[in-house]
Amino acid sequence: MPNLLRATNVQPENAVLVYSLDLKKNKAALWGMNLGSVLLLLVFGWFFVSYARLVRPNILAEVGSRSFNPINFVISLVVVFVVMIVVHELIHGLFFWVFTRQRPKFGLRGSYAFASAPGWYFPRRQYLVIGLAPVVCLSLLGVILLAVLPAGALVLVLFAMIFNAASSIGDLWICIRLMFERRPVLVEDVGDGMSFYALG
Repeated sequence: MPNLLRATNVQPENAVLVYSLDLKKNKAALWGMNLGSVLLLLVFGWFFVSYARLVRPNILAEVGSRSFNPINFVISLVVVFVVMIVVHELIHGLFFWVFTRQRPKFGLRGSYAFASAPGWYFPRRQYLVIGLAPVVCLSLLGVILLAVLPAGALVLVLFAMIFNAASSIGDLWICIRLMFERRPVLVEDVGDGMSFYALG
C-alpha cells in the first residue's frame, strides 16, 4: 500500500478518476485559459505597478530619465520572456524532483510550456506546492528586485513579474479546483493535462 502523504508511482486500488483535463483535446479549455491570462495581465499589471509606485514613488521620473532605444528594448523583452518561461518550468521541475527524486519531463506545445511527472500521483499539499511555487517564488523575487534595482531594469522586472503571474493561469486554475475538492485526492500531471483521483 503506497504512503498517501507523499508522492507515489503506484496508483492506489481505491483511486477513482473524478476530474481530468487534456489541453491537446479540450481546445475550449485551452482558449479559455488564454483569454483568462489576458484578463490576468490587467489584474496583475495593476497590482505590481501599484506596488512599484508605492516602493519607488519617483518610478516614472526614474524610468523616463533613461535613454530609450526601441530595438534594444524589444530584444530585452524577448530575452526576459524566454528566460522567465524557462525559469518558471524549472521551478515546477525542481519540486517534482524534490517529491519524486526522479527527473521530470519538460515540453513545449505552441502556446504553452510544461513540466510534468507522468506516472506519479501527488497528494493535495505536495501538488499545491508544485503548482504555486513559480508564481509565488518569482513574484516575491520581483517584489524585492523592484525595491533595489536601478531604474534601467525596472520595466523589464515589471514585465517579467506581470507576464509570469498572468501566464500561471493554468496552475492557478488547477490549484483552486484542487483546494475546493473536499475528498482526499491524488493528482497526476502529464504535462498536457492532469487527472484527479479521489480515494474511496
